[in-house]
Amino acid sequence: MKLNIFSSTRQIKEYYRQNKNANSLLDPVLHISDFLDRVCLLNTHKASSYETLLLMQEACKKSKDLESKLGISTEFFAFLKNNEYLFSFFKELALEKRSICDLKNNDYYAAYNEHLDILEEVFQNYLSLLDRANLHDELSLVKNYSLNLDFLDEYESIKYDLQGFLSRFEEELFVQISQYKDFILCFRTSAFNLEYLSNLDFLRKLSLNENCYYEFNIKTHTIVKQEKIPQTKISVKLRAFEIRTLQVSFVMDEISNFIRAGLKPENIVVITPDECFCNTLRLWDKNNVLNFASGISIKESFFYQKLKALYDSANLESFEFNESLDYFENKESVFDYHNTLLHYFKLDFNTFKARFNEKCEVDFFEDLVKVFLLNEKKELIVLIEKELYFIKDLLKNQTLTLKELLELFFIQISSLTLSDIGGGKVTVMGLLESRGLSFDGVIMVDFNDDIIPKRSINELFLNNDIRKQAGLISYERRENLQRFYYESLMTRAKKVSISYVENEQSCKSRFLDELDFEFEEDNKISPQAYLDALKLDYEEKKPNLEPLKAPILRHNIFATPLSFSRLNLFLKQKRTYYYRYILNLLEPRALEEQKSAKNLGIFIHKILELYYQQNKNFFDEDEFMFLLHKQAKIAKISELDVEILKLKFARFAKVENERFSQGYRVEKTEFEIKPPKKYKLKNGFSVDLIGTIDRIDNLNNDRLILDYKSGKIEDNSYQLAFYKLLIGKNCAAKFYDLNDFKIKNGKNTKDVLELEELLEELVLQSKEEIEFENTKDEYCPYKLLYKKELK
Repeated sequence: MKLNIFSSTRQIKEYYRQNKNANSLLDPVLHISDFLDRVCLLNTHKASSYETLLLMQEACKKSKDLESKLGISTEFFAFLKNNEYLFSFFKELALEKRSICDLKNNDYYAAYNEHLDILEEVFQNYLSLLDRANLHDELSLVKNYSLNLDFLDEYESIKYDLQGFLSRFEEELFVQISQYKDFILCFRTSAFNLEYLSNLDFLRKLSLNENCYYEFNIKTHTIVKQEKIPQTKISVKLRAFEIRTLQVSFVMDEISNFIRAGLKPENIVVITPDECFCNTLRLWDKNNVLNFASGISIKESFFYQKLKALYDSANLESFEFNESLDYFENKESVFDYHNTLLHYFKLDFNTFKARFNEKCEVDFFEDLVKVFLLNEKKELIVLIEKELYFIKDLLKNQTLTLKELLELFFIQISSLTLSDIGGGKVTVMGLLESRGLSFDGVIMVDFNDDIIPKRSINELFLNNDIRKQAGLISYERRENLQRFYYESLMTRAKKVSISYVENEQSCKSRFLDELDFEFEEDNKISPQAYLDALKLDYEEKKPNLEPLKAPILRHNIFATPLSFSRLNLFLKQKRTYYYRYILNLLEPRALEEQKSAKNLGIFIHKILELYYQQNKNFFDEDEFMFLLHKQAKIAKISELDVEILKLKFARFAKVENERFSQGYRVEKTEFEIKPPKKYKLKNGFSVDLIGTIDRIDNLNNDRLILDYKSGKIEDNSYQLAFYKLLIGKNCAAKFYDLNDFKIKNGKNTKDVLELEELLEELVLQSKEEIEFENTKDEYCPYKLLYKKELK
């Protein structure tokens, strides 16, 4: 019986598909990772991913200089997010049978010997912790394994279809296995991998040719099979798009073209170098043409979204939960992202928050997770229950807070995927999933230089020269491997189409110039046609997006008592006035971030009012700051805004006390005119005026009206004149700029006479039709209604 080993699960599926009608029993099949687990025998248990994380964190904590000199934090959350760099670095060294000493002896790295000593210390700490816990992983396995001869005795020979590179560990292992069994290594040569293969120890004496398929027996050092790979150079269609999403139309159009040319849909593949594009393809696959080999991310499930909404909200120190039972219906609710999710999912935030930073019992965590699994698919439940098993086993020896446990849990499950059940016949997959497979029709998207070649995380640790000197895989070799994968797909296909994004930010990949194919730029179909294809389903429902014309009608602004804010809006933004005061439409409720500036201005007015209710002729900075902190908690002002206000009002205190030393005293704050003041104009008409004045100061019985300004002071303003009409023409009136704490007249500020003339003119205008249009409307909250800019 022969054991077949493949590099990917897709190859295994294809093997069974091709042999499903075989009359005899099939030879067994294993994935390469499963084979290594079975053939390498150790007297320890394999560490779970949870255990390796925690042990590596403990190993890092034992190194005093790791954070100070290498900037690698051992704090729980920071470590969880960045541990991949350490693991990938140590893993590459282990699999290539290299040590950190190999790097230290390199001249390029001489200046960093101290850093390498720290990493060596961490690595040794980690290995010791694994040994103490009677565990092993990929890093320790390469040094301590022995061959599982009982497992090997089950098979007459072993055949491995190599798709890529062999690590030094795998080379030595396969040679060791070949002493007991025939070990057949199958591989294909190309201009992109021939040099590498020729330098393998057991292939070094052979004269390998390009574009051939080989089966080599490592035990006998003989070529069992050699076949020339046919090189049919097809013409590859190329298409550039300015907008990435238009590639969806390209994919669907090319699938249609391939099928019309006689290709079967099950023999067509869409390659997505950036697998995030699968979400876009899935969104537009309305006719269920595609099936996604990578599955559907668990992040798209309600289970994940609900649990993440709770975690994200509880993890924000400044977050305040809105406990309103009618959150969405209450007109006073200010929508924000986190409250909206919590209310939409109907989650019990307060109970969760109370336990968030406490040590978490395993039973509580399990019960919490299982609540969110209700009504979920069986496949997801099985995956999560498997993770819960590891969590429960982990917590036998260590207790984490609920916050820490969830962070660990999210990192572990975020890469899980659910099967794409019920998909179409055309397969969508990433490049690595396509290794060793052949398709008649190949469509590749996102063939851009920032995506292809794909960068490895290992490239961040060592530069290319150091990698070569130390005997590690170079960047060029990694890129050549990717070139080999793309070339293999294209040479086996009958039709190939490639699209990429070309605009100011993106350009096509240099790989296109390096692959030996004839490329044909296809511009027969206009970009507009591809765009229209995305809209076809919506033609009958297309809304009328023609902007509304400005309303024209008669309006008496004095029909109700006139405030300055209403007057100013009428003068500056008539269309906004129309929707707010004539149609009485409420403004759309903005997200919390959009409300923060307005709320801060209201808070400043309120805090000054409260202070000057008790203190009329002095400003006690300590007393004011105490009041500021107290009211900020009530008003839910952020800590950052509070600190900024403290700095500002420290300067304000000096300005105020200087004014008080001159004899000023605060007479009134937030003074509201009740009932409306009837003011008679020169033309005989009377108008009712109302308003609230921020502050009135008094100096020797002379009154000074002050209007606080935390924003920009408008030019040509009628505001001070309006307040004079409310209080008395002979009063002085000025703006109090709360940015530089200067009392100002403003630029081209209108006087009482000019205001009276304006009011008289408005009385006459009320008898005529008025066009309610804005001169500027970038800040109009109703703009979406009349401009219909649905962006």
